[in-house]
Amino acid sequence: MTTNLIEGFSRRRALALMGGVGAGALLGSVSEGDAQAAGACVPVAAQQTEGPYWVEEMLNRVDVRVDPSDNSVRPGTLLALSMNIHEVTSAGCTALAGAHVDIWHCDAGGLYSDVAANNTVGRKFLRGYQISDDNGSVQFTTVYPGWYSGRTIHIHVRVRTYSGTQVVDVSTAQVFFDDAVTDQIFTQAPYNTRRARDTRNANDMVLTQTSGPVLYATLTQTPAGYAAAVDIGVNLKTAPAAKPAVTAGGVVNAASFQPGMAQGSWVSIFGQNLAAATRSLTQADLVNGNLPTTLGGVSVQVDAQSAYPVFVSPTQINALTPAGGAAGSANVTVTNSAGTSAQAPVNFAVFQPAFFVAGLYVALANGNAGVKPGDSIELYGTGFGPTTPAIASGAIPSAALPLANDVAVTIGGAAAKVAFAGLSGAGLYQLNVTVPAMADGDHEVIAQVSGFRTPAGVLLKTKN
Repeated sequence: MTTNLIEGFSRRRALALMGGVGAGALLGSVSEGDAQAAGACVPVAAQQTEGPYWVEEMLNRVDVRVDPSDNSVRPGTLLALSMNIHEVTSAGCTALAGAHVDIWHCDAGGLYSDVAANNTVGRKFLRGYQISDDNGSVQFTTVYPGWYSGRTIHIHVRVRTYSGTQVVDVSTAQVFFDDAVTDQIFTQAPYNTRRARDTRNANDMVLTQTSGPVLYATLTQTPAGYAAAVDIGVNLKTAPAAKPAVTAGGVVNAASFQPGMAQGSWVSIFGQNLAAATRSLTQADLVNGNLPTTLGGVSVQVDAQSAYPVFVSPTQINALTPAGGAAGSANVTVTNSAGTSAQAPVNFAVFQPAFFVAGLYVALANGNAGVKPGDSIELYGTGFGPTTPAIASGAIPSAALPLANDVAVTIGGAAAKVAFAGLSGAGLYQLNVTVPAMADGDHEVIAQVSGFRTPAGVLLKTKN
């Protein structure tokens, strides 16, 4: 499915990530486990039964407490679970990026979701997967597992490698917990409404019959509950790396999806084998406060200049283009561990203005329920040209930078007063305009700068 900048990079990030205010909160952070994942070496985890309660739900999510059938949240002590996946070979350990990591476990009452024997068919709580990042790491938000007869406390984990949609290799294990911590947690609600558990680690049928390294969670108490860290060693076959290929005509303005790109603006690149895994920018990726030139082992070049990727996936990259250079014909290439793509010719312009949209409507910070004539609104776009002062390539502006050229905006054909036009983030242009008097309905929004117009068909809903 095509992912535009508002989806793949997220509009919230596009509107605020590079604006300076609250950037850390929007980007998130890299856990200590992430930083350690590539450096440590662990043994290959013993293979253990998947048990009778495995269900292929394909729920890609972080918070597995939520049951998507009714949006209820499973009760229990909060558990922030971080897993670091290591590919273990005779040459040592490396972080396994792009692995498909599933977890599933019972709730505080000992029930698994979507299991006929538990009368939970159709429910999907406490199941989900994540794709490991460049550090081989995944994070889940869940609850401390409960117990059921014959088993100690555990979480199932399955690590898979893929080639496209085909599974290449699988590792299945279980994660166990310290009995003393479990005893303490089980004195609290909702766990304490049940009788004492009948199985501990010492007499668990799976744990005691496992030959080889067993996975134990390292637990740390937090104000909200517990944090659990697990290092998982695997030895899995992986799909052979393929050289990236950019689709013909696949370099487009990230707001309008029209061919071409503008200097210091957002571009989307479509193709095949562009990245080994899907990866979005995090706070840790910034380099001296600027955007990085490499993300997930992927880089983008515009002729001899580096672009600045913020989202990479096998089929799409979103990147900020260089802020300068000669306007005209340019060649874009993508490089990853498998090599460099063939050159993709593109028009590299000074101006290619376009608004970010949500469906047919111009993207507004407060949604598109309707604005009134006289309202002051903020329109966001890319490709509106140079600023005064100019901004360096890849830089995140610390303050708003006004455009070097005047911008005219019409809404429904009527001129709208422009109070400000300029950069409010890296590659993110903001126009503050006042809605002119007009009837209720959908009205086309057009901006023009230095003779270049935004694409037709972008609408604003007004409601008196």
